Amino acid sequence: MPEERATAPEASVSSRTASGRGGRKWLLGLAAGLVLLVVGALALLNTPIGERFLANRIAERTFPNGLNIQIGRIEGNLYGAAVLHDVRVSDPQGVFLTIPRAEVDWNPGAWLSNRLEIDSFAARRGQLSRLPEFLPSEEEGPILPGFDISVEELVIDDLTLAGGIAGENAQRVNITGSAEVDDRRLLLDLDGRLGARDRVALLVDAEPDGDDFDLALDASAAADGPIAALAGLDAPLDMRVRGDGTWTQWDGALLVRSEDERVAALQLTNRAGRFGLLGTVDPTVFLTGLPAEALGDKVALKGDIAIDNRVFDGTAIVAGRKVSLSAEGLVDLADNRADDLEMVVRVRDPAVLGDGIALRDTRLTATLDGSFDDLAIAHEARVGELDIGGTVLTRLRQEGTARYDGTRWTLPLDLTVARIASGNALVDPRLVDGTGRGTLVLTGSTLLADDLRLSFPSAAANLALRGDLARGSYRIRGPVRAQGLALDDIGTAGGTAVIDFALAPGAPWRLSAELDARIAPVTNATLANLAGTPIRVRGGVAVGGNAPLDFNRLRVNSNKLALSVDGSIRAGTTQVAGSGRHVDYGPFTVEASVTDAGPSAALVFAQPVTGLENVRLAIAPTEDGFAIDTDGESVLGPFAGQLALVAPEAGPTRISIETMQLSDTQLTGALTLVDGGVDGTIALAGGGLDGTVALAPRGAGQGVDVNLQARNARFGGDTVLRVARADVEASGLLAEGRTTFTGSATAAGLSYGTLFIGRLAAEGELDNGVGRVDASLSGRRSGRFVLDLNAAIRPERIAVAAQGEFAGRSISMPRRAVLTSLDNGGWQLAPTQLSYGDGAMVAAGSFGGGNLDFDFKLARMPLSLIDVVRPDTGLGGTVSGTVDYRAGANGLPSGEAKVKIEQLTRSGLVLTSRPVDVALVAQLTDTELAARAQLANADIQRGRIQARITGLPAQGMLLDRLREGSLFAQLRYRGAAESLWRLAALDTFDITGPIAIAADASGSLRDPTVRGSMSGEALQLRSSLSGTNIRDIALRGQFRGSRLQLTRFAGTPVNGGSVTGSGIVDLRTLGEAVEGRILEIRGPTIDLRIAADNAQLLDTGGLSATVTGPLRIVSNGLGGTIAGRVRVNRASWTLGTASDDLRIPQIATREINAPANRAPQAAPSRPWRYLIDARATSRIDVDGMGLDSEWSADVILRGTTDDPRIGGSAEVVRGDYTFAGTRFELTRGEIEFDANLPVDPRLDIRAETERDGLTVEATVQGSATQPEIAFNSNPSLPEEELLARLLFGGSVTSLSATDALQLGAAVASLRGGGGLDPINQLRSAIGLDRLRIVSADPALGRGTGVALGKNFGRRFYAEIITDGRGYSATELEFRVTSWLSLLAAVSTVGRESLVAEISRDY
Repeated sequence: MPEERATAPEASVSSRTASGRGGRKWLLGLAAGLVLLVVGALALLNTPIGERFLANRIAERTFPNGLNIQIGRIEGNLYGAAVLHDVRVSDPQGVFLTIPRAEVDWNPGAWLSNRLEIDSFAARRGQLSRLPEFLPSEEEGPILPGFDISVEELVIDDLTLAGGIAGENAQRVNITGSAEVDDRRLLLDLDGRLGARDRVALLVDAEPDGDDFDLALDASAAADGPIAALAGLDAPLDMRVRGDGTWTQWDGALLVRSEDERVAALQLTNRAGRFGLLGTVDPTVFLTGLPAEALGDKVALKGDIAIDNRVFDGTAIVAGRKVSLSAEGLVDLADNRADDLEMVVRVRDPAVLGDGIALRDTRLTATLDGSFDDLAIAHEARVGELDIGGTVLTRLRQEGTARYDGTRWTLPLDLTVARIASGNALVDPRLVDGTGRGTLVLTGSTLLADDLRLSFPSAAANLALRGDLARGSYRIRGPVRAQGLALDDIGTAGGTAVIDFALAPGAPWRLSAELDARIAPVTNATLANLAGTPIRVRGGVAVGGNAPLDFNRLRVNSNKLALSVDGSIRAGTTQVAGSGRHVDYGPFTVEASVTDAGPSAALVFAQPVTGLENVRLAIAPTEDGFAIDTDGESVLGPFAGQLALVAPEAGPTRISIETMQLSDTQLTGALTLVDGGVDGTIALAGGGLDGTVALAPRGAGQGVDVNLQARNARFGGDTVLRVARADVEASGLLAEGRTTFTGSATAAGLSYGTLFIGRLAAEGELDNGVGRVDASLSGRRSGRFVLDLNAAIRPERIAVAAQGEFAGRSISMPRRAVLTSLDNGGWQLAPTQLSYGDGAMVAAGSFGGGNLDFDFKLARMPLSLIDVVRPDTGLGGTVSGTVDYRAGANGLPSGEAKVKIEQLTRSGLVLTSRPVDVALVAQLTDTELAARAQLANADIQRGRIQARITGLPAQGMLLDRLREGSLFAQLRYRGAAESLWRLAALDTFDITGPIAIAADASGSLRDPTVRGSMSGEALQLRSSLSGTNIRDIALRGQFRGSRLQLTRFAGTPVNGGSVTGSGIVDLRTLGEAVEGRILEIRGPTIDLRIAADNAQLLDTGGLSATVTGPLRIVSNGLGGTIAGRVRVNRASWTLGTASDDLRIPQIATREINAPANRAPQAAPSRPWRYLIDARATSRIDVDGMGLDSEWSADVILRGTTDDPRIGGSAEVVRGDYTFAGTRFELTRGEIEFDANLPVDPRLDIRAETERDGLTVEATVQGSATQPEIAFNSNPSLPEEELLARLLFGGSVTSLSATDALQLGAAVASLRGGGGLDPINQLRSAIGLDRLRIVSADPALGRGTGVALGKNFGRRFYAEIITDGRGYSATELEFRVTSWLSLLAAVSTVGRESLVAEISRDY
């Protein structure tokens, strides 16, 4: 066993040795196989199959920057001489270079020793279509490669540069040369021809070990050649470099010329690898814009740089006209990095950035360190002063570390500024110790910053910057905020301005801002009282390098004022123009300017106070003061005048009235501001007014004396004010702590529009604030009124009592109204009851002192009392409930109303609406109005109105604020149409019947959007004006905006025709009051289009018409137009109706010596206009008074309802006329109308008859009011003889009294024959004093007849009336005096009377 154990290890060792030898064999075999595989692969690559494989692999490879190379085919030896066919080079945009044939002969074995060795390279007939655009890549190689390069022969043969690369036209490039770049050797020898005339020859030969160095350059560039195009030159250029020496000491020079002008002259040196340059360059040949201006046309260059193994270490200085740069440090182009490269930039000329911007005492230091794709720039910039258009920034400082990542520069801001001075004493003290934070980013030539933050103790800004360094353009935008700016004698301001600053080459800088500022509190008491508080200012302001300071759409808003102005400040002159609205003074416009001569302004107020309109004030400087021109309208008529304000240095200020006229009254006088007050007298004369107003200091106060008389005075405003008689006397003393006043006034016959005061008497006295005022007046406004007033006045208390009546209802106050003064300057009204008729109102509250707070409690108060304020509303009914109204310190009103109106009616001239009960609840806050109303009567099944207006603006008048708020409203109504329609008090036509309305409104009151519908069945429309009666009307409508769009309506006239149509009813103007010659309430705006088919639309005054055709009715709510083009189906006119005689004649009269206290009559409302064309071929029947005829017509109806005009003509179709039992046949009838004149047509009518052998012809010619009637016969007879024979068969001389009566009755049918001379001849022939025709009167049973009268002496007259058909009457008159008569009458119908008649001549 031991032997066995001894031999086992030996066997094991032998086995391991054998296995080791086997493993080494396998390894050697594997290595040999790999070598054979590589050699085989290399050999395979040099076959056509391998070359194709290699070309495909190259095409599939795209470099990170987007470069791609495709080779169509490879011929020859890949490891020696080869030919590449169809080479295409691409960037991400596509192929930019094609080379049909490239020949290369290289030594790949040299690459093993880090050397690229090319024996020859030739590119033939290549074409560069454009310059490449590669992608940014993080895989950036060294600027100078880290391996040796040797190119023994380089040929670029006929390379074509496409048009646009080096000029507009294509260019040919041919280059030959060689290159060798070793660690200790540099050889570059090139000779090129570019285009037709450009030539370049360059030799660089440097070998330090052999102490050899040579540098030579000859370049010639034509103005239109490719070199000039690539360099951006527009002039030819010649460059030449020559030198002599060795590597250790070489001296040379560079000379550049352009058209015999030297561009650059530099001394060049080489001292054993340390290169230097010294000289000047004119960069304006290569640069434009801001860089060219900054460097100037003579830039000094100095450099001392050591170059060793692609490492540059040294210093460089560039000194231009406005800026200089120095650099010192190391740049490694092999590793693409900088090591502690220090740079210093100094601004030599403050105007380096162009006109309008100045940099003073400016210096920038920076240290560059790190690789070019991760470069850090530690820097510090200091600016002593930055002046931008007069705004000076002092001691600016920026420090930090900027970075460059290969494509983008990033600069974090850490900026400080000691002070900003703009010349504004209000703002500058707050712009101190500012800071700036943010990040600037520069990519290419684009400079961006989105988070620039500037901060000052009371101001801050967040800005965004956009810049283009290549163009030299910059833009800064963003909000600037400021708070707590104390404005001297104004208040404290704060707000935001969104600024926009632009700087571009060739254009002046521009700064604009959108302001939104707020002044609160307002410390100036006058300004606060005038404008209110707070004051908000919004709008645009702009200023530029050569532009004035402009402010556009500058809006000033407060709770009392809204103003919008445009203006500018240029060369010391300020100009302003705009418009606005004041709560107390209404809308106005302003134009003003401030120059060295002083301020001037023109203001126009639309209605500054009640009674004044379009008031214009123009103020202009004069040599001694100011000239003031003023004109406008007032309740007393127009006024115009010129005033002179003189304020000499050594004398008192004086205001003299150069000229001043109010209506027909002249004002003269002057006022002087003296110690103790005002001294002067103003005299009034003319226009029925005479008197003086005298002012003079008196003791320790201001004295006032007024003495005025009016006699038949008239003041011609839009509404004339007349004063029949008035006397005013007053005298007072206004003194601190003691005010006295006495005065009296009496007047009679005061009229103004619908207000008439027949009698007025007032007197009062005040002594040291204690006194009384008594007044009594009576007159009429919608109804008669009588009112007595009494007031007891004390410094802290005023008590007022009133009693009287209005419109037949009594007015009384059970207790006096007591006003008590408050500490804030306001007044407190104790609960006070005012009774009117059976109703009453209790009012209590306070006003004045910046506060308004009132509570009203109403109990069955008649609505007719509204006529005192707004006359002739026609409102009826009573109101009960409570109303609370408040207005706080902010001036915004608020309140609540809960009222019930019982039996609400509205009366017009003809119609009165049905009574409606209304329950109303409303609430007003600073931001919202909510209201809800219910309508009810027996004919209303549903009536509800509700509205809510939210988002009310915080400034402006209540009405304007309500118009701007967000509106939501609803109307739901189902019931009688007349209950709503008659509330509008439109008497032109009436609508009755059931109707349903559902409407929702949104938007705003200024621009409402209404959606909803209206429908009605079995409606009826009637018009008292035209007699129109249309029944069974079906109506459908839709609400859109403020309009009701009637999509269709249809109805049936009384004759059975039809009326259809559509139209628009705009409710926006409904209820609007129109002040003018008289007060009018505007109705809805109407535009209806109607189609009538055989419809009877006219039936009034004996005239009826049935028509077919289109009609249009248009109304602005006050008057309207009825237009159409119709065919008359049938019409009739009945002559001689009794209603014609019942009309009261309108006699033009003038009353003299009228009582002063009698009210004038009111003017009528506006008429409607006609614009109708009508045509009828026949069927116009004209009957009555013996006439039975049919006519055709083609006429136009123009004029108005008060003054209708007719144009066109009518012709008789057929007809006859019966005269005293004799029938005449109408053989000709023509009537011509003239629309330019009142209706009085020209007549040309002829009628014929035969009797007793006579052929009688009657003709009527002339006008309708003055006809010329003639009779002719065959055989011929005198006219009076012919008429007597025609009627009685005998001569006129043989007529009896009875025959004369019969003749008169026959002639009566002529109806107004003023042209019948035979009637007068008959009257004379039978000895009568009076012969007249009377019309028929059905009420008396009388037909058309004749009246014959005879005087018996001077006091007695008798008259007989008969119609020849059984009716007769006798009247007797006895004249007691010239103005008193007794009348007695008896008739066959049993009527007897005895009356006294009083007459008056006018």
